[in-house]
Amino acid sequence: MTKKTLLKQAGDKLEKLPPDKIIEVMDFAEFLIAKTEAGLQNETLLKIAATSNAFAFVNEDKVEYTLADIKKSK
Repeated sequence: MTKKTLLKQAGDKLEKLPPDKIIEVMDFAEFLIAKTEAGLQNETLLKIAATSNAFAFVNEDKVEYTLADIKKSK
């Protein structure tokens, strides 16, 4: 279904509702919009973090102990 068709069907259904229920639908729509925008922001931040060198130091740490060291101490 196209977005235009969905909007038409939603409008037709909304016309059958009393005003207080339409307000509930609008509140829910605002919640979904905020949730979607937050998800997009999180995705953007993850992409920035993944391509950033801010955490490069994690990969530079020298390995101090190995599995062999653990086995020796048993």
